[in-house]
Amino acid sequence: MKTKLPLIGIFWVYKSTVIAKAMPLNRAEPDSLSLYDSDFSHIVEWEDHRIYLPCFPELIAVEYQEISRGRVIYSGNSTSFKIYADREVVESVELQNLICDKFDLIPSQCTWKLDKHYRIFSS
Repeated sequence: MKTKLPLIGIFWVYKSTVIAKAMPLNRAEPDSLSLYDSDFSHIVEWEDHRIYLPCFPELIAVEYQEISRGRVIYSGNSTSFKIYADREVVESVELQNLICDKFDLIPSQCTWKLDKHYRIFSS
Protein backbone atom coordinates (compact mmCIF):
# COMPACT_ATOMS: atom_id res chain seq x y z
CA MET A 1 0.00 0.00 0.00
CA LYS A 2 1.32 3.44 -0.99
CA THR A 3 1.84 5.86 1.88
CA LYS A 4 3.72 8.65 0.05
CA LEU A 5 1.93 11.52 -1.63
CA PRO A 6 1.44 10.98 -5.35
CA LEU A 7 3.45 13.15 -7.72
CA ILE A 8 2.72 14.86 -11.02
CA GLY A 9 5.23 16.08 -13.58
CA ILE A 10 7.30 15.05 -16.58
CA PHE A 11 9.54 12.10 -17.28
CA TRP A 12 11.81 10.26 -19.66
CA VAL A 13 12.59 6.53 -19.61
CA TYR A 14 16.14 5.53 -20.47
CA LYS A 15 17.85 2.19 -19.79
CA SER A 16 14.97 1.08 -17.52
CA THR A 17 15.39 4.24 -15.42
CA VAL A 18 12.83 7.00 -15.03
CA ILE A 19 14.35 10.47 -15.17
CA ALA A 20 11.72 12.81 -13.74
CA LYS A 21 10.93 16.32 -12.62
CA ALA A 22 7.99 15.98 -10.26
CA MET A 23 6.04 17.74 -7.54
CA PRO A 24 3.53 16.55 -4.94
CA LEU A 25 -0.05 16.60 -6.20
CA ASN A 26 -1.16 18.56 -3.13
CA ARG A 27 1.03 21.51 -4.21
CA ALA A 28 -0.79 21.92 -7.54
CA GLU A 29 -3.87 23.98 -8.32
CA PRO A 30 -6.59 22.66 -10.66
CA ASP A 31 -7.40 24.39 -13.92
CA SER A 32 -10.97 25.11 -15.07
CA LEU A 33 -11.39 21.45 -16.09
CA SER A 34 -10.20 20.20 -12.69
CA LEU A 35 -6.89 19.00 -14.15
CA TYR A 36 -3.81 19.23 -11.97
CA ASP A 37 -0.60 19.68 -13.97
CA SER A 38 2.90 20.99 -13.37
CA ASP A 39 4.54 23.84 -15.26
CA PHE A 40 7.59 21.71 -15.99
CA SER A 41 8.83 21.76 -19.57
CA HIS A 42 10.69 18.89 -21.21
CA ILE A 43 12.92 21.17 -23.27
CA VAL A 44 13.86 23.37 -20.30
CA GLU A 45 14.64 20.45 -17.99
CA TRP A 46 16.65 18.66 -20.69
CA GLU A 47 18.48 21.52 -22.39
CA ASP A 48 18.88 24.07 -19.58
CA HIS A 49 18.97 21.94 -16.43
CA ARG A 50 20.43 18.77 -18.00
CA ILE A 51 18.25 16.63 -15.78
CA TYR A 52 19.94 13.44 -17.05
CA LEU A 53 23.29 14.35 -15.45
CA PRO A 54 25.23 12.96 -13.63
CA CYS A 55 23.67 9.52 -14.17
CA PHE A 56 23.73 9.49 -17.96
CA PRO A 57 26.52 11.72 -19.35
CA GLU A 58 26.23 9.91 -22.70
CA LEU A 59 22.97 11.83 -23.27
CA ILE A 60 24.78 15.17 -23.56
CA ALA A 61 24.52 15.08 -27.37
CA VAL A 62 20.97 13.68 -27.44
CA GLU A 63 17.91 15.87 -28.00
CA TYR A 64 15.11 15.70 -25.42
CA GLN A 65 12.62 14.29 -27.95
CA GLU A 66 14.87 11.34 -28.88
CA ILE A 67 14.13 9.50 -25.60
CA SER A 68 10.77 8.03 -24.52
CA ARG A 69 8.99 10.67 -22.50
CA GLY A 70 5.67 11.80 -21.11
CA ARG A 71 3.67 13.74 -18.54
CA VAL A 72 1.66 12.75 -15.46
CA ILE A 73 -1.40 14.85 -14.59
CA TYR A 74 -4.30 14.30 -12.23
CA SER A 75 -7.97 14.60 -13.12
CA GLY A 76 -10.11 15.78 -10.23
CA ASN A 77 -13.25 14.87 -12.18
CA SER A 78 -12.35 11.22 -12.63
CA THR A 79 -10.08 11.06 -9.55
CA SER A 80 -7.43 9.32 -11.62
CA PHE A 81 -4.00 10.01 -13.02
CA LYS A 82 -3.62 10.52 -16.76
CA ILE A 83 -0.24 9.65 -18.17
CA TYR A 84 0.43 10.95 -21.66
CA ALA A 85 3.39 9.33 -23.37
CA ASP A 86 4.88 7.83 -26.50
CA ARG A 87 3.97 4.39 -27.82
CA GLU A 88 6.91 2.62 -26.14
CA VAL A 89 5.60 3.61 -22.70
CA VAL A 90 1.89 3.17 -23.41
CA GLU A 91 2.44 -0.37 -24.70
CA SER A 92 4.80 -1.56 -21.93
CA VAL A 93 3.52 -2.70 -18.54
CA GLU A 94 7.14 -2.85 -17.35
CA LEU A 95 7.74 0.83 -18.17
CA GLN A 96 4.36 1.79 -16.71
CA ASN A 97 5.31 0.12 -13.43
CA LEU A 98 8.62 2.00 -13.36
CA ILE A 99 6.78 5.29 -13.84
CA CYS A 100 4.19 4.45 -11.20
CA ASP A 101 6.98 3.66 -8.74
CA LYS A 102 8.80 6.92 -9.49
CA PHE A 103 5.64 9.03 -9.13
CA ASP A 104 4.24 7.03 -6.17
CA LEU A 105 1.10 6.09 -8.11
CA ILE A 106 -1.21 3.10 -7.80
CA PRO A 107 -1.42 1.49 -11.26
CA SER A 108 -5.16 0.86 -11.03
CA GLN A 109 -5.68 4.62 -10.64
CA CYS A 110 -3.82 5.42 -13.87
CA THR A 111 -4.94 5.78 -17.45
CA TRP A 112 -2.24 5.58 -20.12
CA LYS A 113 -2.79 7.73 -23.19
CA LEU A 114 -0.85 7.79 -26.43
CA ASP A 115 -0.03 11.38 -27.34
CA LYS A 116 1.58 12.37 -30.65
CA HIS A 117 3.21 15.30 -28.86
CA TYR A 118 5.48 12.80 -27.11
CA ARG A 119 6.42 10.63 -30.09
CA ILE A 120 10.13 9.95 -30.41
CA PHE A 121 12.09 11.87 -33.02
CA SER A 122 15.59 10.89 -34.06
CA SER A 123 18.20 13.17 -35.51
